[in-house]
Amino acid sequence: KDAEIIFLTRNHIGNLNQLISSKGYEVRSLPLLVDGLQSKLSGYEQWLGVEQEVDAKQSIALLDGTEPDLLIVDHYALDKGWESRLRPYVKTIFVVDDLANRKHDCDWLLDQNYNLDITRYDRWATADTVKLLGPQYSLLRDEFTRWRAHIRYRKGRINRIFLFFGGSDPDNLTLLVLRALQHPQLCHIAVDVVIGIGNPYGNDIQNFVAEHPNTKLYVQVENMAELMINTDLAVGAGGSTTWERMALGLPSVVVTIAENQIPFARALSEDGYLTWLGSGQDIDQPRVENSLLGLINQPKKLSAQSLKCQELVDGHG
Repeated sequence: KDAEIIFLTRNHIGNLNQLISSKGYEVRSLPLLVDGLQSKLSGYEQWLGVEQEVDAKQSIALLDGTEPDLLIVDHYALDKGWESRLRPYVKTIFVVDDLANRKHDCDWLLDQNYNLDITRYDRWATADTVKLLGPQYSLLRDEFTRWRAHIRYRKGRINRIFLFFGGSDPDNLTLLVLRALQHPQLCHIAVDVVIGIGNPYGNDIQNFVAEHPNTKLYVQVENMAELMINTDLAVGAGGSTTWERMALGLPSVVVTIAENQIPFARALSEDGYLTWLGSGQDIDQPRVENSLLGLINQPKKLSAQSLKCQELVDGHG
C-alpha cells in the first residue's frame, strides 16, 4: 500500500485514463495512433496499435530513468522481444498471460486460468521464472476476501440474479439477458444489473430498468462483492469476474465474449463449476431462457456448484 504506482497506457479510443487518474494514480500516456498504421498490423498488435519495437522505445522514454522496482506487463501483443528491451530499465518483470503461445523474458509469470496442464509454460519461460498457475492465484480485490467471511449456504433457489458483462459489453448481452428474464416463469426474479461507464447501450438499459421495478441498475460500482453475495445466480462474461464469483460461491451462467475465455470456460463447465452457454455471437434470447428455466429446477446442482467454486478459489489470491 506504500508503493508508488504508475500506469503506462496508450490513448486508444475508449481508454480509462481519466478513471485511473481519478483514483489517484499517475498515468503516463503513449501517443495516439497514427492514421492508417493499425491496418498494417496483424493479430494482437492491432490491439497494441504499433509494432512491439516502437512501443518498447516509447515506453522506455516514458519511464524517464525512474527504474521501477516492478514492471507488470499485461498485453497479448507483448512477448520476450519487448520484455528484453525493457529489462535494463526495470528491476523485476512480472507478466500476466493466459495464452501460453509465445516466449517471455520475465521473473514472475501469472496465469490464473483453470488449466490442469501445469507444464504449459515450460517452453515459453525460463527455468528460473516463478510460475503462478491456476485460480488459487486469482487477482482479487480485498473486498472479496472480506465478504467471503459472510458467505451463506446457498440452497440453490433463484430469487435474485446478478447480471454483469464487463465494463463495455459491445454486443449488448446485458439487454438480451434482461429481455430473456421477462419470460413468464422468470419475471418474478429480482435482478441487479451492473454496467460500466463505457457501456455504449447504457441509455437503453437504463430505460428498460425504469420500466421493470424488479430490476436495479448500478453503474461503475465499488461494491461488487456486496452485490454478488446477496444474489443466488450470476449471468455474465467469462473474464476475470469468473474468479470473483467463484470466490464468493456464486453459481453462474457464462457467455464468453473473447476467444481466450473459451478454453477455461468450457473446462470449468465440463468439470461442474459453472454453466457455459457458448460465445456471445452464438447466443440468442431463447437459449438464455431455456438455460435459466432449466436451472430453476436444479437447486441441488447450483448448491453443489457453489461449494465446489469456493474450494477452487479460496479468496486469498
